[in-house]
Amino acid sequence: MSGSDLAHITVLIVFAADSLLFIGLLVLKTIHRRRVERHNRRRSEYMRLISRHLTYQNCTDPITPAMAEDPAFLDALIDVRNAIVGPELDALHAIVDRYGVTLSQRSRLRSTFSLGRRLRAAVALAEMGDQSSAEVLIEHLADPAREIRIQAARGLGRIRWTPAIDAILSRLGTETPWVATRFADTLVAFGRRATWPLLAYIRVNHKFEWKGPALAIRTLASIGDEEAVGPLMDILDETGDPEIALATLETLGVLGSPLAIDGIREAAFSPDWRIRAKAATALGAIGDPSSSAELARSLTDHNWWVRRNSAAALAQIPGGIEHLYEALNGSDPYAADAAAETLADTGELVAAKRRLDDGAPTVRDLALLGHMGDRALVSQ
Repeated sequence: MSGSDLAHITVLIVFAADSLLFIGLLVLKTIHRRRVERHNRRRSEYMRLISRHLTYQNCTDPITPAMAEDPAFLDALIDVRNAIVGPELDALHAIVDRYGVTLSQRSRLRSTFSLGRRLRAAVALAEMGDQSSAEVLIEHLADPAREIRIQAARGLGRIRWTPAIDAILSRLGTETPWVATRFADTLVAFGRRATWPLLAYIRVNHKFEWKGPALAIRTLASIGDEEAVGPLMDILDETGDPEIALATLETLGVLGSPLAIDGIREAAFSPDWRIRAKAATALGAIGDPSSSAELARSLTDHNWWVRRNSAAALAQIPGGIEHLYEALNGSDPYAADAAAETLADTGELVAAKRRLDDGAPTVRDLALLGHMGDRALVSQ
């Protein structure tokens, strides 16, 4: 057999293998599509069935144990659950209890099934579970699969079972960043009920590690409870960890309480430029005019970020624009640059050009335009 014959045979074999692979992929795709279509049809039928049971108290349309085990039935329950409130929600919970849906899903979650089946059970419990499911959900906060840990935390947050708060908090510092962030989102769902457990966790742990406490501090910002301001001020005063200080300053700025101003001003003198910059941002977020002088001083800081944040903060404070124009005309060229950048960002530059075009520029307009390099325009 010649070499060319071997080459032809090889090409034919490769072509045949590729063709078989392509056909196999088409078959698998067709099978998957038909499965999805059948699943969606069953889900639609189940939604109509569940709706009839919710609408007519004495509905006799059967719901069999086999239906209750069907993934399409679970999806239908979740869809209906997310679309109703009030008495209808109680009626749906009665259906769930009557047919042992949550009990079945708890068993599946604790089983040795594949991750896909266990994850479906975790999602079902997160969406439909009640306090009877709290124990199994807490148990699976330590599940090897991160997806299940997240669903367990989400379910606990959804049923608002407050004893779960400490269980979730205990894992903040040991979880991966992605999972820990999802846990923090769950804590936000508890609202103000999570404020003091979060503060207790921060108080106990902030001297030993920073990841969990810093995330807990930022979670307080999302909750928005001003009762956290006093304890956070104590943390800011005590901590020597810059990450804890940064998270605390950020949260105090979001909470926006004037009671935090004195502590934030002290942080503005930190040797760490990151803390000085964050302090400037926090003062701007609070927006108290009494902070204007401190922020104007920070415009001359040797660090660019501190100058930039201080200028941006002044733009947020009533009367702060005046300090920016003073810096623009001052002797410090770096402070002038920071002030000019912020004035441009706030629309002052556009307004100055418009007045110049109209033939009525002010002295401040000419100063800003000149600093920004529009000297040709100014001289016209």
